[in-house]
Amino acid sequence: MPLTGEEIVYRYFKCIDSKDLNGILDLFDYDAVIHEPFSNIPEGLKGRSSIEPFLKVAMMANSSLQRTIKIEKPSKPDANKITALITFEKGDKVKGRFTFEFENDTAGAKKIKSLNIEFL
Repeated sequence: MPLTGEEIVYRYFKCIDSKDLNGILDLFDYDAVIHEPFSNIPEGLKGRSSIEPFLKVAMMANSSLQRTIKIEKPSKPDANKITALITFEKGDKVKGRFTFEFENDTAGAKKIKSLNIEFL
């Protein structure tokens, strides 16, 4: 049975924690885009080959952080879009908003089409 969007969000962070690069890449569509605040690329990181280095750094940067995940519950739920509010903690706290947009692949599995990361 294909994963739901919410399950994909939790799996994304589980893969970050376990440093499962292949597992996390498999959550993304081949032409997925990540918009993140660090690389200064306005059009975002496009395609798995471009997002892979970012994910490797994210895995290293998150290795000793504690994290809480809160899925926003919008008034009009969208099965293809989920926003997660993340609190990272290691002494100080940093909050981020991770907005995942999904699309079904040809086999019917839900994949991350875009991920927008912003820190609050």
